[in-house]
Amino acid sequence: MARRLASLVVVALVGACGGDTGTVELAWVIVDRDGDPIYPGGVFTADDERDSCELSGVAAEQAIPYDLRVELEICDPGCEAGCDADECLVVPRHVFPCTTARGNDPDVPASDQPYLFTVRAVLDAPVFTSDCRDPASSCLAVPAPRERVVTAGLVTDLQVYQIVVDVDRQGDASLDLEACGCA
Repeated sequence: MARRLASLVVVALVGACGGDTGTVELAWVIVDRDGDPIYPGGVFTADDERDSCELSGVAAEQAIPYDLRVELEICDPGCEAGCDADECLVVPRHVFPCTTARGNDPDVPASDQPYLFTVRAVLDAPVFTSDCRDPASSCLAVPAPRERVVTAGLVTDLQVYQIVVDVDRQGDASLDLEACGCA
């Protein structure tokens, strides 16, 4: 009985601390077209494969390293301007570093109606004039947006997203950045 009472007190305190916001959490796995892991690769992965920074790319027949990052966009689908408009974003877009495979936004306004959560792949290379957001789906495949309600004081877990990169780790592991629409 004491343990149950302590659990209820903890839940009440967490809910009280959350105010009118909740936390949104997600994780991702980056794999090649055959489903072989690129990142995270596990405890037996070589040191150069412990993140998605400086991956092997090619453009104009030249080797170009690129960073593959993940962006989270949270939109209110009830917004009149539509989810392509920045004013319909619930919070600013968040791009996670290429050194992580998990991220969160701890301050998302709670809502009774579901938000639309879109995860995007973002490619960045020194030769690009800007980040390459939403590369061609034949280059990088990312799951469709998900709808979820954010509850004040609680964690909304978007689960794991699998991002498929059009490379073969057993053969040519260089991503064609021109085919992606980035170079």
